Amino acid sequence: MFKSSLLTFVLGFAIAFSLSSCGGKGGVKNENVYLNDFEAFYGFNEKVDKGKAHSGECYYAIDSTLEYSIGFIRKFNKISSKKYKKVKFSAFVLLPAANSSVEMVIQVWDPKVTPLKVQSAPVTGQLGINKWIEVSLELPLTGNLYNPENDLRCFFFNANRNQIFVDDFKVELFE
Repeated sequence: MFKSSLLTFVLGFAIAFSLSSCGGKGGVKNENVYLNDFEAFYGFNEKVDKGKAHSGECYYAIDSTLEYSIGFIRKFNKISSKKYKKVKFSAFVLLPAANSSVEMVIQVWDPKVTPLKVQSAPVTGQLGINKWIEVSLELPLTGNLYNPENDLRCFFFNANRNQIFVDDFKVELFE
């Protein structure tokens, strides 16, 4: 049961990411920075709406129907031939209630679909409610984490199925 759930999650995750990998109207700022302001997804993704955005007009709504947000997934060899020492994932979030919470996650997976490293941090309404707040998470890419065939994944995990709004999703890689 757990294996089939994990496989379903991984496949769904891969499809969502391949369709929505940090494109945004900004797209790739440079080869080390990937941006998504969600403007380009309006009308194509039902969770992208207009109104409460941090920048521009559009934002991504995580709600009770979503356990995992759209995000970023790429093999290191598809990012660049350079070797990176660290990845930083940041975004602006708007939490509508003090008890709102979500996990910000960075993962490195090997080609056998096995997680090598998972770094996460809670994002809660304790940071403030009804205002855009920048949150970030970093992961050093040491040892076997940086392998050209490994996947880098950044997303929000909504275990409590809260409502949270996300904008200006950014993944930065540092040499």
